Amino acid sequence: MTARMRRLMSDYEQVKKDFAGHKYIVVTPVGTEPPEQYHVTYFVNGIYLLPDGRIETLGRHEVEITLHADYPRYKPICRILTPIWHPNFRDGQICIGDIWGAGESLTDIIINIGDMIQYKSWNSSSPLSADAAQWAIENKHLFPVGTLNLYVSDYASATQQVEIDLLNEADLQPPELTGSSAASFDPAVNPPLQNQNPQTPARQQMQDDIDFEITAEELRGVTFVPVEQRMQTVTHGGTVKGNKINFKTVLVKGILWAMIGAILGFGFSELTSLLFSSKTVASLLGHNYMADYYLYTEKAAKESEALYAEYKQYCKDNAISPKDNDAIRSWVDSNVVSDSGKKHLEKYGEYSSDAETALQNAYQYDFGSNESRMLSAQKRNMRLTTALWSSAFAIVVGLFLGIGEGVFYGSVENAVKYALIGAAVSFGIAFLSGDLAQLMYAAVLSNEAGLFVRSLVRGIGWAIMGLGTGLAIGLIKPELKRILFCSIGGLAGAFLGGFLFNYIAAIIPNDIVARGIALLIMGLLIGIGVGLLEQFAKAAWLKVIRGEFEGKEYLVFAGTTSIGNNGKNTIVLFKDKFVGPHHCDIKLEGSKYVLTDCGTPMGTVVNGAQITRHILRQGDAIAIGNSVLVFNTK
Repeated sequence: MTARMRRLMSDYEQVKKDFAGHKYIVVTPVGTEPPEQYHVTYFVNGIYLLPDGRIETLGRHEVEITLHADYPRYKPICRILTPIWHPNFRDGQICIGDIWGAGESLTDIIINIGDMIQYKSWNSSSPLSADAAQWAIENKHLFPVGTLNLYVSDYASATQQVEIDLLNEADLQPPELTGSSAASFDPAVNPPLQNQNPQTPARQQMQDDIDFEITAEELRGVTFVPVEQRMQTVTHGGTVKGNKINFKTVLVKGILWAMIGAILGFGFSELTSLLFSSKTVASLLGHNYMADYYLYTEKAAKESEALYAEYKQYCKDNAISPKDNDAIRSWVDSNVVSDSGKKHLEKYGEYSSDAETALQNAYQYDFGSNESRMLSAQKRNMRLTTALWSSAFAIVVGLFLGIGEGVFYGSVENAVKYALIGAAVSFGIAFLSGDLAQLMYAAVLSNEAGLFVRSLVRGIGWAIMGLGTGLAIGLIKPELKRILFCSIGGLAGAFLGGFLFNYIAAIIPNDIVARGIALLIMGLLIGIGVGLLEQFAKAAWLKVIRGEFEGKEYLVFAGTTSIGNNGKNTIVLFKDKFVGPHHCDIKLEGSKYVLTDCGTPMGTVVNGAQITRHILRQGDAIAIGNSVLVFNTK
C-alpha cells in the first residue's frame, strides 16, 4: 500500500470516528473506499449578500473536499456549493492556505472551514475576494456571526463509530435551500437529504425555484449597510417619550401576578382561618376553657344559620318579610316549624348553653375571676386571628408579585430572591396591619355604626396590609421613588378592596364568597396600582424593539444595571445565545447613564457603532446579540 493510500485510509477512519454523532457537521464520503472526495454539510451560521445590499443569514452550508493525486503533498481542493460572503471564499473556491499543513488531518481542515464560515477566523491580508475583505475590515464588530464550538471532543463520541454509506459521484447533487428560510435550518428538524433520489419531482421543482447564482462579480460595487445600522434607524419607532405608560408591562408585571397571588392567597387565607380559628389560637395561648367557649359558639352559629335558612324559605312561601322580628318569633313559637328546623333550634339552645358554661369556667379558671383579664384575652385572641388571616393572604400576593418581577427580567435566581423578599415583607407588615385593623374595629365600631363607617374602617385596615405588599415590591429594587410609588399603589388598591367588602357582602350574603370577591378586587387594584405608579416613577428605561422580547420594557435603576444571559444579571436576555454571560453594564454616574461593554466577543453596538464605553442619550439604539433596545429617559 502506498503512502498516499495509507493517508487516505487513515483520514477515512479518523473522520468516521470524529464525526459520529456530531451535532453540527455531517460528513458524507463519495466514491469507493477509501474515498477521495467528501461532501460536508455544516449547520452553522454564515452570511451572504444580495445584489440590493441586504445581508442574509444562512444556517446550512455545503462544502466539497477533493483529495487529489498529489494529496497530501499539496493541499486538497475545497469548494463551497452554497452562497457565502467571506474574504476567503470566491466563486466556490475556499482559500485554506493559512490553515493548511501536510501534518493537518482532514478532521482539522473540516473544522477550520466551519470556523471560517462563522467568521471566527478570516484573513483579509491575502483574500480571495477583495470586496468581502474590505467589507469585513469595516464591519468586523459584527463578527463572529456564529459562536458554535465545532471541536470534535465537545460533540463526537470517542468510542462510538458509525458506518457511513458511500455515495457515487453521480448521486451527489447541489444542496437544496428554500430562499431566506435557509437561515433557520436545524439538523434535528431538517436532516440532510443526501440519501434521497435527486430526480424526484419535488426535489427537481425545489431546485428549479431557487437561484443562488451569486458571484463576486455580481457583488462588485454593492454598498453594504450593516444589519445593526439598518435596524437602528429613526424609523424603528422604539423611542418612548415623556411619561408614556407601557400597559403591556403593567399587565404582565403587575396585574397578572397580583391576580394569581390574590386567587391563591384567598384559598390560603381561608385554610389558615380553619387551621388557626379562635378556638385554636385560644388553645395555643393556654386558655383551654376559652377554647371550649369558641368551639360551642361556632357550633351554635352553624345551627343558627341552618335555622335561619329554613325561616327564609317559610317567608318566601308565605310572602312575609324575613326582616320582621315579630314574624321570626311567631314562626319559632308556631307549629309550622319542620322537624329539621326544631332539631336545629334544639341544638342551637344546647350549644348556646354549653358556650355560656364554658365562658363561666374560663372566667373562673383561665383568668382567676378577673373580668378585665378575660376581656383583654378575648381582644388579643381576635386580633391575633385577624393578623394571621391577613398575613396569610398578603404573603401569597407578595410571593407571586416577587416571582413576576424576577420572571419579567428573565432570571430564575432573581425570581426566587424577589419572591422571598416579597413574601417576607408582606407577611410582616400584613400581620401588624391585621392586628391594628382589629384594634380599630373594636375601638371605633359599634352596633349602631353605619355601612359607610364600617366600610371605611375596614378599608383602612386592609390598606395597611396592601402597604406592606407594595413596600415589599418596592424593596426588590430599592430606590426611594420606586419604594414610595409601589407602596402608594399597594395602599390605594387594598383600601378600595377593603372599603368595597361590606357593600359586596350586602349584595352577597355568603361571607366567604363576599370576602373572596373583595380580595380579588384588592389583588387586581394592587397590581394596577403597583404597575401604573412604577411606570410614573421610572426615570430611565430600555424598550426592546427587535429580538425575542420585543415590546418589553426594562427599568434602568440607580447604581448599576447589568445585562447578560446569566441569571445573576439585572436584565437577563436568556434566549439569545449571542449575548454574553455578563454582556454590558449601564451605570448612573452623576446625572448620566454610561453603557460599558464587558469585553464580550460579539461586542455592544450603539447606533451602528461598536463601543466600549458610551454616554447614553434619549433614543440611543443598543444592539446586544440579536436584540435591539432603545434607551429612554424622562
